[in-house]
Amino acid sequence: MTEPIEQDELTPLQEAYLHKLMATYQANLYFFKDIFPLTFEHLMRVDLPLPFQIGPNGEVMLNSGRYIGSPREFVDQSRLIYRYFDDPALRPRVNVTTEFADDPNSAIPQAFSPYFERLTEPQYRLELIQRFVDMTSAPGQRLREPDFGERTLPLAVVFGTGYGWHLDRLVDDWDIKYLIILDTDIQRLNLSLYFVDYISLHQRFIARGRYLTVDYDDNAERLGWNLRGLLQRLGPPYFVQGAGLFFQDYDSDRVRALWDVLQRDMWTFYRGWGFLDDEVLGLSHALKNGSARYPLYTSKPAIPDDAVAFVIGAGPSLDPLLPVIRANRDRAVVVSCGSAITALARAGIKPDFHIEIERTSSTFAVLNDPQTRAWVSDVPIMGLPILFPEIFRITTRPLMFQKELDVGGYLVDFFEQYQRFRCNPTCTNGGVDVLLRMGFREIYLMGVDLGFKDASKHHSQASIYFDDKVEKDEILKGVVIHGHVSPQVNKAIPGNFGEEVRSTDTFIHSRDAMQMSIAEHPQAKIFNLNDGALIDGAAPLHLADIAITASAESRAQAIAAMLGAFSTEYDTDPKENFRLLLQQLGAVREDFSRICAAREIHSKIDACELLFSLHEYLFLPEHQSTQIFPLLRGSLQHMGRFFYDCVGLISEQDRAVEYAKFGFDLIQRFLAATQETLESLLADTLAAGAERTAGEAGND
Repeated sequence: MTEPIEQDELTPLQEAYLHKLMATYQANLYFFKDIFPLTFEHLMRVDLPLPFQIGPNGEVMLNSGRYIGSPREFVDQSRLIYRYFDDPALRPRVNVTTEFADDPNSAIPQAFSPYFERLTEPQYRLELIQRFVDMTSAPGQRLREPDFGERTLPLAVVFGTGYGWHLDRLVDDWDIKYLIILDTDIQRLNLSLYFVDYISLHQRFIARGRYLTVDYDDNAERLGWNLRGLLQRLGPPYFVQGAGLFFQDYDSDRVRALWDVLQRDMWTFYRGWGFLDDEVLGLSHALKNGSARYPLYTSKPAIPDDAVAFVIGAGPSLDPLLPVIRANRDRAVVVSCGSAITALARAGIKPDFHIEIERTSSTFAVLNDPQTRAWVSDVPIMGLPILFPEIFRITTRPLMFQKELDVGGYLVDFFEQYQRFRCNPTCTNGGVDVLLRMGFREIYLMGVDLGFKDASKHHSQASIYFDDKVEKDEILKGVVIHGHVSPQVNKAIPGNFGEEVRSTDTFIHSRDAMQMSIAEHPQAKIFNLNDGALIDGAAPLHLADIAITASAESRAQAIAAMLGAFSTEYDTDPKENFRLLLQQLGAVREDFSRICAAREIHSKIDACELLFSLHEYLFLPEHQSTQIFPLLRGSLQHMGRFFYDCVGLISEQDRAVEYAKFGFDLIQRFLAATQETLESLLADTLAAGAERTAGEAGND
């Protein structure tokens, strides 16, 4: 906070003005302590000089960083910057691509996939987009960038406070639903506390049902992380589209660094959503796997303290590490993940466990490769209940475990009695999280690159991706082709041993999720032996420095404990649990209908607020804990994204309102179609079961 000053020889006017500014400052501090406590703590940690001088006649000179000037000069500077924000053609903003408007098929990739048997969502995505295309076919009917009305924004982010003239303008002259004020300079933020009445500012803003916050950090990475977390809590991730950006100081190195961080990571708002058709496929598989009553992970094993585990991925670093795995095979629990099994099969190394998480039949195609299938037939396969059912028939030891936020898993454990694991987006995420939660305290990552130095060497050369002799069915051929094509779109990230490497969006997502798993187990030692991505919490370890001290006895004890954690003694009826899901879906439909009927739409921002209300309803903590939530969250976010972008791109308010009314009706029709899809899936499963039973009786 500001250091006290000597008050000797002040004129009465100086003293009175100083008392006024100090009173504003003190009131703001109390306010920040109650409303923005983290920012208040930052202010309390530093001693700052008084950021102004008062002349004998009450004239004020302000000091803000390298800027010194009168209030008028600071206002003039703010006015100049404000003009850019106020002009839609000049305003800095977040722009997310809207390629779907020109190519609607880009919005429905699942429609062209060979894996999905019951497609529901593509029809409604296309209908939503096609209506927009039809309504904006004439010149001038479609904007180049989203706009939500004159001086109207769902979201605005202000970089910098200072004298604060612009803050009053944004609150009083604009209709902004979410206003986020960030500062990277503690002296600049401290200056604002003398001249901005944050109490009045906040009260005027929230009186209209809006949200305002003030955050500070001098570390751009940390502040960027805080902002991403805040935005994800405030509204749907797609509401960053078109967000207005007010840069109070374009010359600040810290502000530029913060904006660079946000630009770099903005794509993460649009990842990991999932979609209905994928969940329906998982439900179809879970009905069959649950009815087969494969052993399920039901209790945490007692892993020896000195046990060591290897998590094996199919990354390019696996090749030089194969001899290390072979040399330590008798002392470490070896867990292969996904396509890594193909490299281990060709190298003649049998893992102790194999992990699979993908629900499509592509996983089966990889495991069904003759060389791999023969090798894995007696290896315990740990898989999710949503796996393609044939996978569990490949092995003599099928084992099921649960994944976080997966609707299919509820068919075998509706009330979450048993542990869920963080498995997305790659199998190695499942491997790391499972071993950590089981109790392993020493884990080595091998072939878990999550990046590459050469896009042509994206996987282990020993894996199926580079085996020209393998017999490929059409699905397996597609898997291999995708493995070669997807790494071509990549970006630079920090490497494990200091240099940069290239990585894909999926691998970066995998790295971030793995870092979360590792951070939750600080007592564990994780070693990263790969030439790929740096993984926070996993210590880089060179091949020459490996020293495995575990014993063959601890390995055997760990394997026995792991196998003992799976049991068939769990109470479940997949079909009855499916009916409970249908009841929850019916309740969601009723609530959506009620929310939509209660809100009139007269403008674009009205449509946005109703869309946000539906999102808020779905993501209430008590609703996120429901079993139906994983089924709907991804699809409604995808649908909301297309809806939101289209509303913003329609030039005329009246036509945007017309489109919005159509869109909300479409969302409700989509939910009705979802219920029909699920009911038909259950009916077909019951009919197939009855037919099998009748056939077995006839054979007897």
